[in-house]
Amino acid sequence: MKKIGYVVFMLIIVFSLTGCKKKVTAKFEDDLKWDESKQEYEFEKGAKLKLWTDNEAYATKVIELWNEKYPDVPLTWENVGSTDVAEKMKLDGPAGLGADVFYIPHNSVVDMREAGLLFQIPERDEAYFRELMQDSAVAVTLYEDNMYAVPSSVENIALVYNKQILAALPTLPTVLPLTATNLLEQIERDEIYLEELLAGVASWGNNFAGTGADIPYMEDRFEDQAEDKHTILAWQLYDAYHNYFLLTRDGYRVFGEDNNDPTKFDITSPQVTSSIKSVTGDWYGNKDGSKLFPGLATIQDMGWDQGPARFQKGQVAMTFTGPWIMSDIKKNFSEWVEEGKFGLTADTKISDIFGAKKMPRFNNDQQPVTFSGVQVTGMNIYTDYPNAAMNLMRFLTSDEVMNAVYNVLGKIPAVKDSESIPGLNEDEISQGFLSQAAYSHAMPVIQEGNYMWDPLRDVWTNIFDEKMSIEDAQAKSEQDYENILANAGRSTN
Repeated sequence: MKKIGYVVFMLIIVFSLTGCKKKVTAKFEDDLKWDESKQEYEFEKGAKLKLWTDNEAYATKVIELWNEKYPDVPLTWENVGSTDVAEKMKLDGPAGLGADVFYIPHNSVVDMREAGLLFQIPERDEAYFRELMQDSAVAVTLYEDNMYAVPSSVENIALVYNKQILAALPTLPTVLPLTATNLLEQIERDEIYLEELLAGVASWGNNFAGTGADIPYMEDRFEDQAEDKHTILAWQLYDAYHNYFLLTRDGYRVFGEDNNDPTKFDITSPQVTSSIKSVTGDWYGNKDGSKLFPGLATIQDMGWDQGPARFQKGQVAMTFTGPWIMSDIKKNFSEWVEEGKFGLTADTKISDIFGAKKMPRFNNDQQPVTFSGVQVTGMNIYTDYPNAAMNLMRFLTSDEVMNAVYNVLGKIPAVKDSESIPGLNEDEISQGFLSQAAYSHAMPVIQEGNYMWDPLRDVWTNIFDEKMSIEDAQAKSEQDYENILANAGRSTN
């Protein structure tokens, strides 16, 4: 009798759990209803939508624009980071808690598609989006030539710098012909190799005091001069995306030439060994001997807050980062002008103070290769309102929203027609990022790409924190990658 009772109990539990899983409202294009006269889908009765993004100012602007066009269809938002969406949706999607539309990096598409979370873009809409968006940006949203997400912005890192500070600094030693009279000219004229820049900054102890120069507006930069630490160059060290370019000097490309061969992680290759040796020297190296980051206990201590965030405040002269850094700068610039901070006046432009350009060449005359990324929008296959959600997907590619991507987020829209974004073609900073884009390749879109990040990052952790030899650090990273694959039930053998 007890056994029968137990079985009944378990059946109740199973049916309860399966009953919690939300049914898919629409799976195919034929499930949607197109209104030819309005050139949009027929909104469901009582439709209301939720958007996941991670920028309040941008979300507010999108909702404002949406309400102007569709005042009877409520749109709300929740703050969810784009890199968190894939995992969050695996639970929230089937439970009916997920957003109808969300922003994700393009390398999340493969994971979410395999998990059955993304609504495949209908042929009508795919043709529409292909007309609007750059071919290279569209390519990373495809699987077997079907589109599963829609490009929004393109991004890669570059060298970003404060012109006021660099103009006050002397030139650094170089083997290149030198016409520059200060570091700003030297950087902008490409008269220094990357290795020379790292060594030169290290020779100053990576702080303003060590340069012996009179840095302008120091009173606006620091309340306490003790903050003058790691201030010439600082970037996100504990992050594979921002350190990847340092591995590319001698031809390394993760997962092979086309970024799609999981057997070619190849972190132990001689090309990686020679690249790391070229850029570490005694200036990056292990923490005990690092002249570039003296006193840094672990590279985990050099993250966004210690690097790019201080650059945004005028406290760091140079960083390696992407166009997203301009969002807070644009937001704060008018306030700085009102306060007269850094000597700004009403006539001062952002590009008078800040600049961006492609990375300095390696000393073998090769250009560093960075990852490129595409921020895309995806549609939740479990949405209650698939017609309304697809209308939102189309709306997020409109000129009005693309201008918000540029003006509010500070990102570079993925549109083919840059003339539709006033100011983009004349924007020196955006063009600086685009100059490095020619030397970038897309983050891998194979499933194994999700497992590469920690091993790629930790080759540097092994060297700096653990004080391993370069070869031992490479071997450890290779083993870590193999272990992650094995734990995920995958293998390169």
